[in-house]
Amino acid sequence: MLRSRPITARARRAAVYGMVPALLAGAVTAWFVARPLAPHRLTRQAQSSPLAGAVSGKSVATASSAFSTAVIRHYGLPANASGYSVIVVTGPEQGWAFGGTNPGGPSAPVATWWNGDTTATAHLPGGLTSFISDASATSSSDIWAVSEYGRYVLHFDGVHWRVARRWQQGQVTGLTAVTPSDLWVFGTSADGTSDIGTWHYDGVSWERVPGLAGSIVRASAISSNDIWAIAASPASYSVVRYDGANWQQVPTGSALDGMQVRDILAISASDVWVLGDKTDAVGGVHLVLLNWNGARWSGVVAPISAWAGRLAPGPDRTVLATATPASASASGLIVQASADGSRLVVTPRSRLSTGGISDVALAGHARMLWVSGAVLTRIGGDAVIWSSRLPPAGARVGA
Repeated sequence: MLRSRPITARARRAAVYGMVPALLAGAVTAWFVARPLAPHRLTRQAQSSPLAGAVSGKSVATASSAFSTAVIRHYGLPANASGYSVIVVTGPEQGWAFGGTNPGGPSAPVATWWNGDTTATAHLPGGLTSFISDASATSSSDIWAVSEYGRYVLHFDGVHWRVARRWQQGQVTGLTAVTPSDLWVFGTSADGTSDIGTWHYDGVSWERVPGLAGSIVRASAISSNDIWAIAASPASYSVVRYDGANWQQVPTGSALDGMQVRDILAISASDVWVLGDKTDAVGGVHLVLLNWNGARWSGVVAPISAWAGRLAPGPDRTVLATATPASASASGLIVQASADGSRLVVTPRSRLSTGGISDVALAGHARMLWVSGAVLTRIGGDAVIWSSRLPPAGARVGA
């Protein structure tokens, strides 16, 4: 059930290159980009002791101390700010990064394929504007991408990109591809406006889905018969769940009170995460992370002043999240969290000094961590992917 009022669309757009994270249970580790322009290394921040009030939990495997710049690209005119908004893994060591160039002006989308060594920029259909804001894939030959303000859906069949659908007004706020014949597209803004609403594609035709589904902002699928989502109204947020036939509201008690919800990640029916931020009595903003363990919700308000961004599965039963520090719009943050009963541990914030983090992804069996975003240049900005190889499962990384 929902009681918090969604953040305005203006505030939601504040960080162009992305926002997201926090942590809960078990243990948490954060990284920051020390010098993103050169040599573009992401350095792990050491923490000597847990914060006051935190309860010690188990150690979790974390990324190695150095992230390298795997991809750096500039699109459009030299003065344009280029950036990647989302990264999607489509194979053991391959994926796509999506974004655009020249935000706030005559912008254009970009899509770049990457295999860990080389890149290839896709030829997208002509006449498209605005950044690509979200993407989802079921395989390397079934990839979907959307533009929130361009109001279009793109599809890649392994050879060509095409426009699958357009809308004349509203915002496309998310999409979830479950199978090639099971795609969900969501068009409810954070303030509860649903000009586009929710649409389902069955591989042949599109159908607008009425009722509770029409207010969904973002979703995460375990299977075709188990999808979790965040819904918004002008007054509040809620968690809803699809059982293969109907969408139903999930009781959350007071867990969402005062929270601005940003993302949801369903790993299993007994491991669901919700990410957001909360404003305190003096106007400060703090990251919030909730976890559903199949029986109850638990969570923590982290003493990290940042706007929440996106969630992603992490290594060794953890989750990863991104965020934008509230004190600097051109910076970023990654947090790792695990759920271990009711034990919660939080580490201080770490930040990206002259660039921004938009998304994070774990490249499966390769145990590579990929981070997308952008760095500032003297006259504009470049789109960047950072990468780091994770230690073996169960290994403990020293500070």
